[in-house]
Amino acid sequence: MQKMNDENRENLTAKGFKQVGIDWLGTQGKYYFDVQDKQDSETQLEVSFSLAPNTEKNKLFEYLDTMQKDQVISDYSMADSKVRATYNESTEREIGTFIKGLAEKLEEIDARCVCSSCSSTEDLAYYASETSHALLCEDCARKAMNDLEADKAGKGNYIQGFLASLAGAIIGSFLWIVIGALGFVASIAGFAIAWCAFTGYTFAKGKLTKKGIVLNVVAIVIAFIFAQYAGLFIDFLKEVESVKGHPILALRVFLLITPEMLSDGEFVKGLLPNIGLGLLFAFLGTYRMIANNFKTAKAQENLKIEKLDL
Repeated sequence: MQKMNDENRENLTAKGFKQVGIDWLGTQGKYYFDVQDKQDSETQLEVSFSLAPNTEKNKLFEYLDTMQKDQVISDYSMADSKVRATYNESTEREIGTFIKGLAEKLEEIDARCVCSSCSSTEDLAYYASETSHALLCEDCARKAMNDLEADKAGKGNYIQGFLASLAGAIIGSFLWIVIGALGFVASIAGFAIAWCAFTGYTFAKGKLTKKGIVLNVVAIVIAFIFAQYAGLFIDFLKEVESVKGHPILALRVFLLITPEMLSDGEFVKGLLPNIGLGLLFAFLGTYRMIANNFKTAKAQENLKIEKLDL
């Protein structure tokens, strides 16, 4: 992420602008401005503002043409109601002075800023969450806040989400089983289990909350146990001559002897190294995805929209 130079940062701070992510939001007179670092340049900033329909907007464009000739800006554009100008930090004109000039020109043509969600020009303010911001009127801001709270309180679809997550994890475990049958263990197989689990959960519209993450982890653990058990069954097929070529019979026999196998302390002790290695690779393959989803879920649960005091 590029950063504006210290001089412009101090200039915007002195004008009461507040930083939200890579954006600096503030006002000049009755106009609202957004200053953002251009991600493809180390020496340019994007200054933007909204503009309601105005019969004299050509005078604003003439002013911007002058700024471009003076190399204060390198270009400008207007799409829908948003005007954007690329400010050159190398210019001798401070960013605050440029914004002030823009506001004076907007005042001259009696321009109005406009809500980003409707056509209202009254009771505007910047509203921001941790992930985004928008210039909204009071009615649209209230609706956005109500929608957010309704979404938080809405149905979680945890049961169908868990079932889909479990189905996805079991599908993902087949990679683990195949790699294990070849005599290897790989963290990519653990990643496949986690990816399929979260994909299934999302597909079933399970709510991504901390509770939802726990359900996904449970599904992943079950899939890991299934994969380990399937690996034992494959070893059984390889070792027992009497069931070779008879997979259904082999499965029935294996299910019948499973309790006896698991009650044999020496047998279980012999499995521990492989299980431990499997757990290590499962952890390596799933940890980052689980951690990232948990972070996202926590952020969504704590998400709120607030009016910026400028």
